[in-house]
Amino acid sequence: MAGGIWTAGRVMKKNSPGVIAGRTISGKAIAGRARAVAATVREFEGGLLGKLLEGNSMGRDLEPGAGQRLLAKPAGGKAALENCARCGSCKARCPVYEITRNEAFSPRGRLMLLKGLAEGEIPPTMGLLKRLWSCALCGQCDVSCPVGIRPTTFIYRGREELRKLDTERLLLRTALRMSLRQPVLGLRAARFLGGLRYGFVKKVLPAGFSDFAARIPERRLGGEMQVIGPRKPAGRVAVFAGCTANYLMPETGEALVAMLVSMGYEVVMPRGEVCCGMPLKSLGLVREAERFAAKNIEIFGKLNVEAVISPCPTCADMIKNRYPELAGVGIEKATDSAMFFLKKLAEGGRPDAGQRPFTDLMVWHEPCHLKHGLGFNAGPLLDLLGIERPGDEGCCGLGAYLTDRGMSEELLSRRVGVYSRLTKGTGRVVTSCPGCRIQLERGGIKTAHILEVIEERFFPSALQQEAAK
Repeated sequence: MAGGIWTAGRVMKKNSPGVIAGRTISGKAIAGRARAVAATVREFEGGLLGKLLEGNSMGRDLEPGAGQRLLAKPAGGKAALENCARCGSCKARCPVYEITRNEAFSPRGRLMLLKGLAEGEIPPTMGLLKRLWSCALCGQCDVSCPVGIRPTTFIYRGREELRKLDTERLLLRTALRMSLRQPVLGLRAARFLGGLRYGFVKKVLPAGFSDFAARIPERRLGGEMQVIGPRKPAGRVAVFAGCTANYLMPETGEALVAMLVSMGYEVVMPRGEVCCGMPLKSLGLVREAERFAAKNIEIFGKLNVEAVISPCPTCADMIKNRYPELAGVGIEKATDSAMFFLKKLAEGGRPDAGQRPFTDLMVWHEPCHLKHGLGFNAGPLLDLLGIERPGDEGCCGLGAYLTDRGMSEELLSRRVGVYSRLTKGTGRVVTSCPGCRIQLERGGIKTAHILEVIEERFFPSALQQEAAK
């Protein structure tokens, strides 16, 4: 770079003095150190890219302009990548890196690979796709970067640009598109396929699909426009149910609505809610996710409500924090149900408080998007409910279930080992994410949604009303 030296993405004038650790250092000395750092970075990046090039080329190139789009569209784009200080903070708690101990499977490594791809230094290879799709999208790296880079933004963009080369997940993308456009028909098809016992069907379907399909209930939570509540409500809220609570675990949404009504709220469940778009975006189907985002924003954005509450933190994080990347605006009033109830319980909104002490052991599983995406500290709520924290917290692997089944299973296995030891086979693992529940139950763990625990503890009258229906 003419007139300056590159160091961690910054340019400094040659021979300009500076202060390091309280000592004035000559510009010449600083320039020497900068050259040494730059040489180390080049060696690191060269070695990383070289290892990737050992993989077989896919024999296909990116679409014209893909490299420019990859670097241009995410916030800050190329400038953001060049600001990366290569400090490694992003991989300190990366769940995938903890398993692989491979730089190319860390957030920092993936960013360097995407940068090399966009700038034409490396071709698209199967090795690159494997590294890119192994990410569980937990968001830990987004909150740990000291210079504000959000690696997952680039991961999403990379998957979008490479999706046509990723033939391994072509059938999955097609099935997901069809299922989310017509979810009721999709679930019926899943129940039908899950009941088949033909060998070729078993080979196509993912492991555990039959057990999953057998649990799909006939009833659903939403559908038609519903407004539920007392004649003189104390407030008005909306519920964004999400696919899991709507179609797979309607009892979770029913508990949410029953407690809100018990607190005097008028609850609005608008007609037309669609998937938040996270599964689509994670598979690189960004345009489809944009259409879903636009529809949800149109529906929920015009409601005059105190909050838009979701029993799924992934949905809440998506519609509040990720929609601006897709549609330019998010649903600002969106919040997770655990966050909403902690606030209300702290304000004294617990009509039956003290009536139902717990005797069973409960251990907390922290959903990644609740902690990293929404920034929620669940500690006060767990203390209120008597739920123990495991100490060894981590990702359950749900975010990689659609994209890297092996990695998902490895992450799940680690969580199952921790929770089996802590619960001794008799306690419950409590979480606020319906998706995490499904993942953990695949590993044989007994789970509960935190809304169920709140209802048992503070709203037994609402529980009795549900039982009487």
